[in-house]
Amino acid sequence: MKDIHQEEAIALIEEGNRLTYEEIVKIREQRLAKMIRYARENSNFYRELYKELPENPRLTDLPIVRKNELTSRMKDWITDPEFSEEELTAYLGSIDNLEQPFMGKYSVSTTSGTTGVPLRMIRDNNHLVINGAMMQVRFYKGEMFKDIPELGRKETKYASIIATGGYHAAYTGFERTKKALAKEGYENVMEAISIVESLEKMVEKLNEFQPEVVTGYPSVLDVLSSEQQEGRLRIAPKAILCSAEQLTEPARVRITERFHCPVGNVFCSTEGGEIALLCSQGRMHVNADWIIIEPIDKNGNPAAPGTISEGVLLTNLMNKVQPIIRYFVDDCVMMHDEKCTCGSPLPYMDILGRTDDIPDFRGNKGRIKLSPIVFFNEIVDIKGIAMYQFGQRSLEELVMRVLYSNNAEPEEVNQQITDKIKSVFKTHNLENVRFEIVKEEPLRAARGHKMRTYIKEFQTGE
Repeated sequence: MKDIHQEEAIALIEEGNRLTYEEIVKIREQRLAKMIRYARENSNFYRELYKELPENPRLTDLPIVRKNELTSRMKDWITDPEFSEEELTAYLGSIDNLEQPFMGKYSVSTTSGTTGVPLRMIRDNNHLVINGAMMQVRFYKGEMFKDIPELGRKETKYASIIATGGYHAAYTGFERTKKALAKEGYENVMEAISIVESLEKMVEKLNEFQPEVVTGYPSVLDVLSSEQQEGRLRIAPKAILCSAEQLTEPARVRITERFHCPVGNVFCSTEGGEIALLCSQGRMHVNADWIIIEPIDKNGNPAAPGTISEGVLLTNLMNKVQPIIRYFVDDCVMMHDEKCTCGSPLPYMDILGRTDDIPDFRGNKGRIKLSPIVFFNEIVDIKGIAMYQFGQRSLEELVMRVLYSNNAEPEEVNQQITDKIKSVFKTHNLENVRFEIVKEEPLRAARGHKMRTYIKEFQTGE
């Protein structure tokens, strides 16, 4: 597999935009065959895993792989024979090592570890340049942002609200870009604001920096939009870019209206890169020429279009140094087989969160699974809510954590919320489910500090 340079990567992404979906699938199959061959020849792990398979296996012939089995055999997984796990550990031991690529040629990031031990991910040049080309061609020059020239300028001021420190993908990408721009003479154009900062401190820093583009977690950007509406935050961004959490449609509308600018969304992962991008019609399109997403049900069988999956199998056709092939991720999605009105040939999907974040209740007529959007949409018009989080404590108990806006009347807000949620329960024969608003801060993951709007707080086997 040859290295791809930036100009070639841009040309390949532009070509993908002009193809039909059937043509994209054909090219993707060719890329998959090359990745399988490369993994077999250069990764001891995949050589052993695929030893009983035919020379040219189909995608569905390939075994599913999971994080634990891969991370336990890191040395065998990596395709570079000079790789040393000890050297990787030493490299990750200091953030100062970001100044130089790992082994002189690779970038390294870690997952936030919200589902267990963080995954250490090495990305090669192909992964970086192709993902960069996707963002440039399909996102920044797409229908939503094509008339915002600031997104393509090096002097544009970016503020990123992220988990700072360590080798989390968002932070390492931010720091590398910031250092590269500084070397070209563009200093003080990027500001990182830690997700653990108080709201008051975030507002203060943003007012001082006056960014032209703001990126970050949807939950935080939603709260900041309230600060903007109430006059404490006073910025005029040209664009808002969301990632790392589910961006609900009500939140997207609020952020758009309060900041008076378009709001984009990127579904990305350390393992897969830029998996899906939001189009002008509000749909998340999978970069299906370089990424394969297979929604599966609880038995590992394909989930039909229009149904909620129990997980997905991810295949990354860009990164050859640490191959990701049919890798299980516990995100729930709903794929659509109809074509989007935006004109893109790429398929689109609804991203509903991790498996543990799908409402699953035991009602009067048995178990029922809902989309969390059912609850989000019910409370969207209630004034006085600055931030919220649903916590499901059992199959028959749901709580809600609420942070109130200034001048809100909590008792009145709580009554409106309770009435709305009980209405949902009645509609779905769940009158037996207990609901309570609790005086607790919304929970965030210890690593990465992501906040999920709907989380389960009990073992799913209950």
